[in-house]
Amino acid sequence: MKCIVEQEIKKRHFESLHYVLFDETRRLPWAFHLYQKNGKFYVDGRDDRSYIVRHSKEYDNFESAKKDFFEKLELVIESNKLNIQLGLPVEYPSPLWDEKEEH
Repeated sequence: MKCIVEQEIKKRHFESLHYVLFDETRRLPWAFHLYQKNGKFYVDGRDDRSYIVRHSKEYDNFESAKKDFFEKLELVIESNKLNIQLGLPVEYPSPLWDEKEEH
């Protein structure tokens, strides 16, 4: 399962995003987590101190959890692009939304 998600991340060029796969205890600020626990799959987002934001979403199957995980990563990209347009700070640097310098 982890390999499937990693392949999709590479395919979408999402390697620069903050995410954690199948390790609910790893502390990475602004990361989305996808993990399995007690036969269920969970997706949650973390804040700048790596605390869970809102609540973990629970799924009975991997495909539904994977879909939600990627939707959340796409929202992070769009949100940070909007922050740049509005002159607001981004969560962390990424080539997926950082402005490209013109020469």
